[in-house]
Amino acid sequence: MGVTKVKVYANCDMATIVWETDKFIPQCRGFALEREVDGAQGDAADGFIRTWVGFVGQSHTDGESQPSTVWPIQRYIWSDYLVSCGQKVRYQVIPMIGPAANLQKAAQSEWSGWTAWVDVDTEKSKGFHAFFNRGIVPAQFLARQAGSGAQFKQMLTEDIKNPEAKNRLFLTGPLGPELVKLLQQAKQQGGTIYAALYELNDPQLIPALTALGPKCNLLLGSGAYKPANKKKGTPAVPDENAAERATLSQTSIHLDDRLVTSPHFTHNKFVVFCDSSNPPKPYTVWTGSTNWTMTGLCTQVNNGLLIDSPELADAYKKRWDVLQAAANGYPPNVAKTGSTPASVTLNGSAVTAWNVPCLKFVDLNDASKYIADAQQGILFLMFNPGAGDGKKKAYSLLQDIEQAGARGLFTHGVVNQEQKGGAEATVQLTHKGQTLPPVSVGEITPKALTDAAMHWFHPVYDFYDTVKYSRSGRMHGSGQAAQSDR
Repeated sequence: MGVTKVKVYANCDMATIVWETDKFIPQCRGFALEREVDGAQGDAADGFIRTWVGFVGQSHTDGESQPSTVWPIQRYIWSDYLVSCGQKVRYQVIPMIGPAANLQKAAQSEWSGWTAWVDVDTEKSKGFHAFFNRGIVPAQFLARQAGSGAQFKQMLTEDIKNPEAKNRLFLTGPLGPELVKLLQQAKQQGGTIYAALYELNDPQLIPALTALGPKCNLLLGSGAYKPANKKKGTPAVPDENAAERATLSQTSIHLDDRLVTSPHFTHNKFVVFCDSSNPPKPYTVWTGSTNWTMTGLCTQVNNGLLIDSPELADAYKKRWDVLQAAANGYPPNVAKTGSTPASVTLNGSAVTAWNVPCLKFVDLNDASKYIADAQQGILFLMFNPGAGDGKKKAYSLLQDIEQAGARGLFTHGVVNQEQKGGAEATVQLTHKGQTLPPVSVGEITPKALTDAAMHWFHPVYDFYDTVKYSRSGRMHGSGQAAQSDR
């Protein structure tokens, strides 16, 4: 045998294939990856995966690709981005041997067998539907469409406003269309929704909300508070959603304001979907990291989670009621009710949903327990995780993960950290338990994209979620986190 194990993991928009060999394969230059597809239409087709990296000394043109029999994969992992939701895919791995100019397939005894068929879909656990966008703006295919940074900025600014623009359709991925579809379905079925949103300006989502009329109950926060800038002569912006709020107030939806000032955030991003009965009964809930803005859908890396649980949807509806009653403040019952999580069992899976603010950081303490109980490894993505000394201030979740790595667990993740004094934000990678030095965003931007994409680059690394625990906020016990909605 040569290639002995192949695993395939797929979500709603991509498949990742990993493999290993049981021995050294003489003259092996890499691997060809063959794909077979069944089911829905899409860009993926039967045949060998194409790659974009050849060998040293070989000529190539910009954007050129070759079958992996010609330019083999020189590693043991590959992500297939051409697959589409609704397809089934399977793969086999073939070692390619010989000189680069005359590669040949290894003997068939060295090949892997075909993997089992894998579904490309949103529901990997029954009742949970995970959606993702493709907000990777610093990408070669986007940069090639513009000749300069100014042209790139203008192009992308116009495209993300246009629901029919090809670039917007690509960047929103499966996530954007699903949100629109859910709202349209609610309209068609005579349903009622209760939405609590941090930011709102998207040209597709706003009409979908207003089309529901009085069956849309929207609690709209103030977004990101922007203080006055004396050097630039710009005034403070206490309500980022002011223009949209004024427009929505002229429609027939039920609009409630939740306007808070810095350092508070109304960082909610959930919608409770109810049926057409009277009174409406919650049956499913949408949550996740996605702001309902053009940038949230197109230029940031975000996720959405649809959970088909009437019990959990009802818990979110109760939270919506608490926030609506709180208006622009933080009465004691906001933190008190947030300190008791919603706990349900959905198709055999235990689900715990926290709402903050909480008392005594009980949500973070719960997350710390999950980290401490991890048996094999932890994958994480974090934004401004903070740090504590374990005495006056509790250790952050990142520090808990680092301690898990020191115990020998597999830890792998990325931290995006803002810097004081206007310095450039940094990105820090933990790779197989080893935390590498932080680097600035500029350092990891592809050279050809530095001018074209930097305007859009910072929001791309606003990571909010982890595998074991998801929270749309900072991962430490700060006063700000204790007095913000999430």
